[in-house]
Amino acid sequence: MSIKLKTAAWAGAGLLAAGLLGHSLLSNGPNSHQVEVVATFADSSPLIAGNVVKASGVNVGRITNIQLKDGKSQVTMVIDKSVLPLHQDVQAIITTQDLLGERFVKLERGTDSSPALSAPYVINASRTSRVVDLQDVLNSVDTPTATALSALLTESGEGVRGQGAKVDATVAGLKPAMTQVKALASILSTQNALLTRLVDSTQPVAAALATSEGKPLDQLVTSATQSLSAVADEREALRASLQQLPQTIANSRAALAELAGVADPATRTLASLRPVTNDLTDISGELQRFANAADPALASLPPVLNQADKLLAQAAPVVQALRPASNSLVPIGSSAKHLSDVALSGQNLTNLMEFVKGWSMATSDYDSISHYFKAIVPLSPNALGDTAAGLLPGLPDNILHGLPVPTSPTLPLPPRTSGPSLTSPNATGLSQTQETNLLSQLLGGLL
Repeated sequence: MSIKLKTAAWAGAGLLAAGLLGHSLLSNGPNSHQVEVVATFADSSPLIAGNVVKASGVNVGRITNIQLKDGKSQVTMVIDKSVLPLHQDVQAIITTQDLLGERFVKLERGTDSSPALSAPYVINASRTSRVVDLQDVLNSVDTPTATALSALLTESGEGVRGQGAKVDATVAGLKPAMTQVKALASILSTQNALLTRLVDSTQPVAAALATSEGKPLDQLVTSATQSLSAVADEREALRASLQQLPQTIANSRAALAELAGVADPATRTLASLRPVTNDLTDISGELQRFANAADPALASLPPVLNQADKLLAQAAPVVQALRPASNSLVPIGSSAKHLSDVALSGQNLTNLMEFVKGWSMATSDYDSISHYFKAIVPLSPNALGDTAAGLLPGLPDNILHGLPVPTSPTLPLPPRTSGPSLTSPNATGLSQTQETNLLSQLLGGLL
């Protein structure tokens, strides 16, 4: 009985001390060891006056007043001067104190490199926030969802009970991945416009593939499968090609090396040609002037060519008649070449020219009428025929029967004062019939 009374007494004393302390905290403002700080929150619920203020995990003050100003919650706090200095990047965060759901204000003083905050100490809404806890999440959804979410969290808690070290190691292992995810999210945030264009570009393709119950996509997959099968069937050929690729690259490298060796001479050649290219305008002008000068000469060629065509037509029968003798001309030409080489070399040429000189002086003469050839001609027709046959072997007998016999031009005769009159105006003194007969006799009766 005495133990219960003592316990009750101690409990009563404790309650009395707590009441006196709370009364003093709620009624009194800051003392000489405290300062007043005002923080503006967009929503300070469920803070109330008397909630604790902590800094670095230690109680450093309390909330003395909460009031609404300009649509925001203005929270007045009294904290110990030991917390000072507060910097301009100070933060005030509403968070949960314990499992009972009591809230407190977590005060982060800011970085030392930031300027110090001067009195009066005011923390604006951009530097305040609140931690969203589980109860806030459960309160934001409907009752069935909240019940299911609560059951899921309860089962998850039961599952990890006693596995705290492993869960901690798992979270520590996920930290690099989460850091990379954060970097990826940052990149995606900066590239939001590009991603939007990508989605807009992909949308027509997806819509086209979705038509006809996805049959185009099925066809695309079938074609891709067939292509991959064909590539798999040609795997050996592809492997052989890849094995030959290094040698091919080596050959290409050698060819490029040779080409590099040719490049320098080609460069010098092009450099030497460059002065000529500067004169191309003058050269083209000269060519144009030459072409203009050659145009009249080229224009006068058709009559000459026509006359040459007529001459060739007249020479055609003679060429046709001489064609059978062409086989014999090859050995004759070879012999003539040998004869000319021997006759025209060194002293033989001099002897030949002396012979021609003496022969021409012995066989030529002239009188008051003309020059003439002196020769002794045998009068035997057979001998002349043999001679002609020897000079022109294999010619037909009637080779000249169809050709006109050339005659000397008609010359005017000087007046004669005496002597018999001439019956022929030719230089030989013979009539045309006599000249023909004489020519026939000289050629061995070929006319």
